[in-house]
Amino acid sequence: MSGAPILSHPHERHDPHRIGDKVPMTHELIRLRGARQNNLKHLDVELPLGALTVITGPSGSGKSSLAFDTIYAEGQRRYVETFSPYARQFLDRMDKPAVDTIEGIPPAIAIDQTNPVKSSRSTVGTMTELNDHLKLLFARAARLFCQGCGREVRRDSADAIVADILARGDGARALIAFDVALTGEVDADKVRAELDRQGYTRVEQVDPSTLRVTRDRVRLTEANRERISEAVEAALRAGQGHVSVLPLDANREPADHWRFSEHLHCPDCDREYSDPIPNAFSFNSPMGACDACRGFGRVMGIDYRLVIPDENKSLAAGAIKPWQTESYEECQRDLMRHARRAGVATDIPWKDLPEADRRWVIAGDADWSWSSNRGGWYGVQRFFDWLESRSYKMHIRVLLSRYRSYDECPSCRGARLKPEALLWRVGSKEDADAVLDPSQRFQPPGAQFSEEVLQSLPGLNIADIVGLALARTRGLFQRLHLPAPMDAASDLLLDAIRARTAYLVDVGLDYLTLDRQSRTLSGGEVQRINLTTALGTSLVNTLFVLDEPSIGLHPRDMDRIIGVMHRLRDAGNSLLVVEHDPKVIRAADHVIDMGPGPGERGGEIVFQGTPGALVHSDHSLTAAYLNGRRRVVAERRQHAGAQQQSADRQPRKSDCQGRRSACFDWHTPTSLRIVFTSLSDTRLRVEMKCAADCGPASVSSGRTNRAVDRTDE
Repeated sequence: MSGAPILSHPHERHDPHRIGDKVPMTHELIRLRGARQNNLKHLDVELPLGALTVITGPSGSGKSSLAFDTIYAEGQRRYVETFSPYARQFLDRMDKPAVDTIEGIPPAIAIDQTNPVKSSRSTVGTMTELNDHLKLLFARAARLFCQGCGREVRRDSADAIVADILARGDGARALIAFDVALTGEVDADKVRAELDRQGYTRVEQVDPSTLRVTRDRVRLTEANRERISEAVEAALRAGQGHVSVLPLDANREPADHWRFSEHLHCPDCDREYSDPIPNAFSFNSPMGACDACRGFGRVMGIDYRLVIPDENKSLAAGAIKPWQTESYEECQRDLMRHARRAGVATDIPWKDLPEADRRWVIAGDADWSWSSNRGGWYGVQRFFDWLESRSYKMHIRVLLSRYRSYDECPSCRGARLKPEALLWRVGSKEDADAVLDPSQRFQPPGAQFSEEVLQSLPGLNIADIVGLALARTRGLFQRLHLPAPMDAASDLLLDAIRARTAYLVDVGLDYLTLDRQSRTLSGGEVQRINLTTALGTSLVNTLFVLDEPSIGLHPRDMDRIIGVMHRLRDAGNSLLVVEHDPKVIRAADHVIDMGPGPGERGGEIVFQGTPGALVHSDHSLTAAYLNGRRRVVAERRQHAGAQQQSADRQPRKSDCQGRRSACFDWHTPTSLRIVFTSLSDTRLRVEMKCAADCGPASVSSGRTNRAVDRTDE
């Protein structure tokens, strides 16, 4: 593949043009001369640009030293050097690698296995930038539904108002009026005088803060359309975008009240809503973040299971743990004194106390007040409230940390956003029902409409969408119907969302949700997300350096990750992948096999060429495993008694709750190594945690004798 001498055996030099079975894809190359980073032994390497190159070899043979510490480090260093000195101070700068020369290297991006995210604000949606697309889509294309009645809230134009009242009026007489608010700064009589000066003589005071001014009294017929239009437009101007139409009965008294507005206003509930802006749908913006939890979705509270850890203890025996110290023994005495006054038993276990008595111990007297000096029981809850007010002291913060809990925010119910943002919905009812059962829809906090109204509403709000698995999210946006007319920007947003969700599903991340916190992801999941993010940004002429992207993937999903890498390559990028998986090696355009051993015995190139030529190499350890000359596992020997111990013992579901599923009661042989295998994220870690926390299994090292495959779940 390259014109430079390549060391294909520790003791021989060969012409690299004789290795491989096809010519380079491009004449553009990355040329390295004298690479000696870490254990590399003065390597001269030429890599084709615009190709998928895999670096393989034994552990410790120098793969990462070549890919990350040399090639990526130099590409990133040169890219950073293109910025101004001012900008460079904010960027991570890498040291120059130990190499004589590197030519033809493009800007490089490393996508490795580490998960550097520690913040609770980072989610799958923010990492993939899908949250940014969603907030723009909701600001442009979502429909608002009233918090009170669930009716769709629309802006009314003058023509639409005229058409509506003509259709509903059916020839009746009506008053067309507008309201004037009395602020208190100007006397009502002066306001009336000014209105009279402008020609408005029919003015009535409907409440202490509002005057209703009649603009016209007219019969609602088609013949009067022009007059009605003139009255409506004038009322909208004078009423600051609001107009009232009051049809009259036979006695010429108002029989109804129709409200209209040029703003987002619900006429039934008389509620006003603000115009949508993108930041209103972002929990990382003060304009959209919930005021109570500030966009975290959780609030700090007190875990009363830690306050009362032993429910078998009575109040007298010290059930309230924080009060069993010398510092707060006075609180324990207060409890005993007030319990006797209230008739609460202090000599029976906490778990046997009546629910009302337990609430009294926690919450205290209902009429107790901080400003009251007449005594009464303050309760455990107010004790911790008092501690919170003194949390500026270090020892108080330490004490509080022992009883902390992080609970779902009651204001936003974990959605992280202000209530009004959750009233906006996109899509039709058919779109929503296809991906989410109506009974599972998110009820916006503060909504006063019934569950039946919620299930009948069209579309989904942003909390529903970010809570969907990505496979369902992809299905939603593939069939999503937006109200016409939509501008070109909305179409571009939909196309970008469809492309990014498709990429995430293609790499086997269809089970993730957009609200999943980034810090809970595995290294392999983070790497695949970063890979699809790069694909979604349409980068070209870039070098991507990947660190074993197959880790954590079931063999069923390998073709997906290979397809994404091929897409990146076909878009005009170069990929350098450190990998051991045979499927990835065979899918490469170019292979470099490092070796022959680890550490000091490595740092050399034992083969460079195409995957087809690698299989026939006599000097490559990797080739020996690929062509079957050597095997990873020798002939398996069944441990004595293992079959007998595990016979007829199928897993049974128990009541131990894991993160997303129930634990299972299962019987395991002792003195054996148990292997868990499954498709990507089919509750594998939950199963292992349940085995450690719930099961009495004894696990010790030895030959693999039994595997538990949960792919049928």
